[in-house]
Amino acid sequence: MIWIDDMKAAIRYIESHLEEAVDYEKAADLMGYSVYHFQRLFMLIAGVSLAEYIRNRRLTKAAVDLQEGEQKVIDVALKYGYKSPTSFNRAFQAVHGMAPSEAKKTGVTIKAFPPLSFDLTIKSSGMLDYRIEEKAAFRMVGTSIQTTTENGESYQRIPALWGDLQKNGKIMEFLALMNQQPYGLLGISDYNPDLSTSTFDYYIGTSSDSPLIEGMTELVIPSGTWAIFTCQSPQEVGPLQQRVITEWLPSFGYEFAKLPDVELYNADNSAEIWLPIRRIN
Repeated sequence: MIWIDDMKAAIRYIESHLEEAVDYEKAADLMGYSVYHFQRLFMLIAGVSLAEYIRNRRLTKAAVDLQEGEQKVIDVALKYGYKSPTSFNRAFQAVHGMAPSEAKKTGVTIKAFPPLSFDLTIKSSGMLDYRIEEKAAFRMVGTSIQTTTENGESYQRIPALWGDLQKNGKIMEFLALMNQQPYGLLGISDYNPDLSTSTFDYYIGTSSDSPLIEGMTELVIPSGTWAIFTCQSPQEVGPLQQRVITEWLPSFGYEFAKLPDVELYNADNSAEIWLPIRRIN
């Protein structure tokens, strides 16, 4: 798969810049993705955010340097981008469970976070049912937060937002306003055209043409082409997204379109993922 070669190139770039600033946009360019989509794909593949991966790799190499015993702690801290011994000490202890000075002692055990590697395994993960649809623009009303893929923040804040809205009754208020297609609760990750950032707005609400109520927000989802995948419960959305992005998207001649990602949660507990797509020329 071509995307695996592209991801390997991005990892090589990151590994060669651990002692300096890593340009997220340049790494994303090697994949042909925006920074947002690259970080999303990286999180799905690696299980950690891009920022966490880079931090762990730097601290792994820092521990090796310290064990060799020839460099001062402050010099190693500066080498891997830490501006003060305090911040380096805090980060080092979080990963290795000891102060950097302790790592210089003979016989201590440190943790290793190896570079991300890929092995192409031929296996069947089961069928993926999908349909391609052209959708007209629609308006949603509800609420939103700004979050980021950095440090896995979005994977914590978005579920927390859903939980809060269920507890405070806002979900029922959104459903009361629903009066047009698509019917169901919507979770929408808006596309951020600023390729240099990993921040994006996440919306929860319903499709409606009713007047906007004070305290709510609105978003117009433009018309576009969507690959639509269905699962049987909200709990299956995350694993399905991983399969769609890592298995389906690289294999069928499409790429991300510059449109929002849509999650649609139906009354029968099933859910749909709408992936905005365009043909690769």
